[in-house]
Amino acid sequence: MTALLSALDHWRQRLGGRRRVRSRPLAAMGYLTAGPASDDLIEVENLTLVLLSDEQIGAGHCALRLAGYSGQRVRWGVRFGGPGQCRFRKDLALQPVPGGQGYRLDLANEELLTLALGLERQLDRHARFCLQERERPFLPKLWAAFPPQAAAGLSGDGPELAAYAARVGRTPASVLQHLRRDHQGLATYPLAWTSHHWRQAVAVFADLRRFPSQQVFRLPQRGDLAGFHDAAEYDFRGPADTDRERRPRRRQPLLATA
Repeated sequence: MTALLSALDHWRQRLGGRRRVRSRPLAAMGYLTAGPASDDLIEVENLTLVLLSDEQIGAGHCALRLAGYSGQRVRWGVRFGGPGQCRFRKDLALQPVPGGQGYRLDLANEELLTLALGLERQLDRHARFCLQERERPFLPKLWAAFPPQAAAGLSGDGPELAAYAARVGRTPASVLQHLRRDHQGLATYPLAWTSHHWRQAVAVFADLRRFPSQQVFRLPQRGDLAGFHDAAEYDFRGPADTDRERRPRRRQPLLATA
């Protein structure tokens, strides 16, 4: 019970009685995992990206929108987010309560509440002290995993591989084999270079080794929560954002980050 009270006290200290009337053009992102990562790798289906940002929900009132998105394998690589991949959608400005329903956080989910408060601190620091933030969300490096017998016939593809090979003075094939990682009896390669072999891949892993536990990036418009990076697509917009996208006069293009 003490741990629950301390979590609530922490929320009250940070947010209790505060009302935000103007949204900040920033978003913060962290992550949660379902189970431990092995050798810093975890299947994308077991990774939840957690985003926190201001969302204008009425005249003079902002929600602290907290949403979690899982990953899913698709033909061209991986999709993070989208309506079918939203795990939860909360408002951190509302006081957490035991068994929280709707937009309220469950006070018993201390891991999520702790992460959310950490993200709120990051947003506050960047807004108050004009700290440098990323231009767009930084996604984890992705590895496609293949059975060893299938790995022997793999070939890499893509301009990034060709450019990297030319820079280090090696052939694309030798670079691909040099970067191979063996994980849980599988041969893994950078997904961006092997996504054309998607039918043979048995899993895709997210690499958490250099993936920041918390990051802040610019968010001039809500539509900037969607885009592409290498072999990954992301869509962290909420229902209200996508509704606005469908209106002809307010339609915004997806942010291309390749």
